[in-house]
Amino acid sequence: MKNKSGSIWKKLISPKTLFAFAISILGLYLGFRKFDSSEFLSYLRQTNLWIFILSMVVMVFMIGLRGWRWKYLILPISNLPVKQVFEMEMIGYFGNHVFPFRLGEVLRAYAMGKTRNIPISAIFGTIVLERTLDVLTFIIILISGAIFFPGMPNEVRIGGLVGGIAVLILFILAYISNLKKVALKNYFMRKIKMSGDSKIGRTIKSFWQGLTTLRQTPHLGLIIFQSLLIWVVNIGNFWLMGASLQVYFDLSALLLIFFVTSAIISVPSAPGYVGTYHAATIGILVFLGLELSKAQAVAVIMHAVGFISLTTLGLFYFLKYQLNFKSTVEVYVEKGA
Repeated sequence: MKNKSGSIWKKLISPKTLFAFAISILGLYLGFRKFDSSEFLSYLRQTNLWIFILSMVVMVFMIGLRGWRWKYLILPISNLPVKQVFEMEMIGYFGNHVFPFRLGEVLRAYAMGKTRNIPISAIFGTIVLERTLDVLTFIIILISGAIFFPGMPNEVRIGGLVGGIAVLILFILAYISNLKKVALKNYFMRKIKMSGDSKIGRTIKSFWQGLTTLRQTPHLGLIIFQSLLIWVVNIGNFWLMGASLQVYFDLSALLLIFFVTSAIISVPSAPGYVGTYHAATIGILVFLGLELSKAQAVAVIMHAVGFISLTTLGLFYFLKYQLNFKSTVEVYVEKGA
């Protein structure tokens, strides 16, 4: 027991964790090193609370859309009600906001496995598939924005070009993988010297089942529509967040904010993307012409919309399913490492 506890704390307090916190501190420094508290608070007092609350409602609605899509990704494995899948999504966001290492992805798989008789590895497969769809949709929007909006910076145009090449390579690899699926599977199993009936073999089979549900579903068109709708609602919500402080973005500005904030969450950081999100958002808002103190206030509002709404509701479901910190970290150590 002592060794297990030591392993947990070793995971929690590790060079990787310290590095992520250091990045967040650097982000806070870069974003707020020039800080006028009186101007900042003056802008915050101008916040329209009704629009702020509406943007939080839209944020939760977007997670509802994600739950709706996840239901169809899991459907070849198990037919689950949208309500429960939505609750698992919320638990995942709660975990990402309060635990290190993006523990929320492990947490929602664990919660789903606890409430339904589904192998956690299969759920992980659908989560990886979900994130892959997010990346592909992001790249498609990036490419479209780079091509059709002449005011985009060169960096975005280069990103769109790189994204287009990446998508092309991905489709080529997917096509080759489809042709060689059986051969690749047998080669992989031989290399790691295990049979499909072993514990590790069954886990990999289960994970692969979750990862490939997209090939088994008759709802591909609906899933593509859901993926696009999720990002459209996300982009539109940035307009609401700005409007809560009387800042009204045009479509080009909304796309730039979307690109920057979506990319920055992939950078290691403290839980909740604190620091990195603020620095990137302040930077793009200043680039778009906002005065620094106003940009800082808007960035704080944008971060607060998701953090407050998703963390609060996610905590409710975290408690509803009787999850706890210790078991969550133990699952990370055993499954998530």
